[in-house]
Amino acid sequence: MYPVVTLHRKYKKDCTLATVTLPSGNQIKTIERPWLDNKSNISCYPEGFYMVKWLARSGSGKYKRVWHVINVPNRSGILWHQGNLVKHSRGCTIVGSRHGVLGGLPAVLGSKSGLNKMRRELAGKDFILLVTS
Repeated sequence: MYPVVTLHRKYKKDCTLATVTLPSGNQIKTIERPWLDNKSNISCYPEGFYMVKWLARSGSGKYKRVWHVINVPNRSGILWHQGNLVKHSRGCTIVGSRHGVLGGLPAVLGSKSGLNKMRRELAGKDFILLVTS
């Protein structure tokens, strides 16, 4: 049986902010693109249940030790990875330890520590993702 991770979103005009609850109950924060009808590279993906696969290295090789959200309708290449701002995402989920502001823009801060918290708990493991609002 796969562990379950919950992503609880708050939709904003220019971004989507969320709190992630890991199987242990520990929490991290995320930022994603705003909801724009699931359009590739510019929108967050729809709410629902997804299988998420561990990747030692992404297909492009740019990201290491990340997760890949699969079976998203009309989308591919959605990763959970490090970053701070919406512009660091092409429809992916950017992981951090807290929400904040960077250069006057909404951001996740402590991205490396947030991703490492997730890796400590789930590295090498696939999981089921529940996305809600």
